[in-house]
Amino acid sequence: MKHWVRRPLPQREEINVVFFRGVSTDALTRGLLAERRLPLAYGKSEDWSVIMHDTLSWESGDHDLVPYGQLCRRGGELAVFVTEPCVAKAHAPAFEYYRDGQLITHFSFEEPSRPGGGDPPMLVQALTAAKVIGPEAVSGDDDDERIVEAIAEFFALPELDMP
Repeated sequence: MKHWVRRPLPQREEINVVFFRGVSTDALTRGLLAERRLPLAYGKSEDWSVIMHDTLSWESGDHDLVPYGQLCRRGGELAVFVTEPCVAKAHAPAFEYYRDGQLITHFSFEEPSRPGGGDPPMLVQALTAAKVIGPEAVSGDDDDERIVEAIAEFFALPELDMP
């Protein structure tokens, strides 16, 4: 899974990768289309499914936020990776986790020690164990991959094999 974080996904840049459960693929696809985001790829595992979509709106060509909370109804969960928030500005990837329509935690990979949301410290223990944050944090070229691995392990996300 770690290899897709900081590179363009299938012949595209600025892609969001959304792992979801408790939400139908049809409902999520319709919601993304209503927000003018083009779904590009789908996948399914035993527990989580995945959908990739353009970060940019096809209408405005802008990074308007996708209202994931509205796409994640009661009983649903979304684990969202924004892989290239803005290629031109070289922003780091970001992560958002929604449950029952509420933003539970989110952070930029630039500052994983500064999460927000309804339960900001949710991933602190996992990120500390991965030595991304905390007193034993080690900074390196693999920071993004370690963050993704920690999140994937915490939520038991399926492997996302990219060519």
